[in-house]
Amino acid sequence: MKRDGALGIFDKDEGAPQSAEVRMYNCKDSINLLLEFLDGEMSPEEAQHLKEHLRGCSPCVDFLRTYRATPGLCKKALAAKMPKEVSEKLTEYLRSKIKSAS
Repeated sequence: MKRDGALGIFDKDEGAPQSAEVRMYNCKDSINLLLEFLDGEMSPEEAQHLKEHLRGCSPCVDFLRTYRATPGLCKKALAAKMPKEVSEKLTEYLRSKIKSAS
């Protein structure tokens, strides 16, 4: 059962966890483990438990989607050039703040 092909988090034949011990993550657990999960540094058992949570939690899936998109959005934002007038005004403002603080 593949829930979100774009995320690639569920394999077609994944069913219930195979182990006798079932550990379901809550939202806080899931968010704290996303980097480890996405980097492939999580054990298969732990990844399965996280996937179980994600299957039933659309807010966490949405968070995962935005988490994955963040690096690309940052690159785009850094590539954007600030207009010269805005840059000059910002520089002037920051210099005045630094001067008044010293």
